Amino acid sequence: LAHLRRGTVTVAAGDPVRVGQVLGEVGNSGNTTEPHLHIHAERDGLGLDLEFTGITGPLCRGRTVRT
Repeated sequence: LAHLRRGTVTVAAGDPVRVGQVLGEVGNSGNTTEPHLHIHAERDGLGLDLEFTGITGPLCRGRTVRT
């Protein structure tokens, strides 16, 4: 996860996490006009497909998802 609000991260590298657990608040770091989040997951160096409840269709570069 990238661009989390400073001081709000609730986990550390290697911590187990559970579904629905708050990991931190989205912030507005970098050269942007509004808060946003970058997310990437991998295992053994290979990217993982991510699925989100209530979000349909492919999650790809340039897609905006609002909930």
